[in-house]
Amino acid sequence: MAALVTISNPGMTAEEYDQIASQASPSLTTSVGFQFHVTYTSADGMVVMEVWDSADQHTQWFEENVRPRLPPGAEPVHEVTELHNVLIP
Repeated sequence: MAALVTISNPGMTAEEYDQIASQASPSLTTSVGFQFHVTYTSADGMVVMEVWDSADQHTQWFEENVRPRLPPGAEPVHEVTELHNVLIP
């Protein structure tokens, strides 16, 4: 089932996000199960939202491609919501 993954990154700056994204995005866009990615700045840091065919696909990609690039002490918080419907133009 499709999953919306929301990742809150307390204390992360836009510059830190941009550095990680520039290195990880090429593998993201070609990952099996990936549908789309959005990011915005919150009062606490950066928030990433992605839709994947499954939460497991996201977890595998994140652990291989993002976690090794996180700044020391970064503690992203993941929330997974199973989706009932996704419409793609």
